Amino acid sequence: MWNRNSSFRSFALAILIFGLPFGAAASEPRLAIKGYDPVAYFTESRPRVGDARFQHQWDGMVYRFASARHLDMFKADPEHYVPQYGNFCTAALSRGKRVVSDPNNWIIQNGRLHLFGKPIGPGLITKDPVAMKAKADANYLRVSELPWER
Repeated sequence: MWNRNSSFRSFALAILIFGLPFGAAASEPRLAIKGYDPVAYFTESRPRVGDARFQHQWDGMVYRFASARHLDMFKADPEHYVPQYGNFCTAALSRGKRVVSDPNNWIIQNGRLHLFGKPIGPGLITKDPVAMKAKADANYLRVSELPWER
């Protein structure tokens, strides 16, 4: 299983997936979840755009929060709040494809935030969460090799 605490591996994976613009600094972090607040999914049961005044870099990504309180909650336990597969759609990964998720398509399944590319995604995971997660976990380990879904 992939170890989320491996910052170098996460950053290297982000470089493989998104690439760095020519001449960009290697330490330049990427915006997570299109700037949405990961804590809001748990505390407000809805997606909420974060504020650049409340942001935090963690595991090679920049996370934004709607409030200082949410920022503090994230800092206290980031593993609890980060999306299961970063910016990728859980359902697409389970099919061996890459799709950047839409923060408005989400579900909390077994205490973990899952994001999806389409509104149908949250319903798909509820049908067989164990199988979908197992396939997505396996494919996430080789995400840079997966084709982009069109």
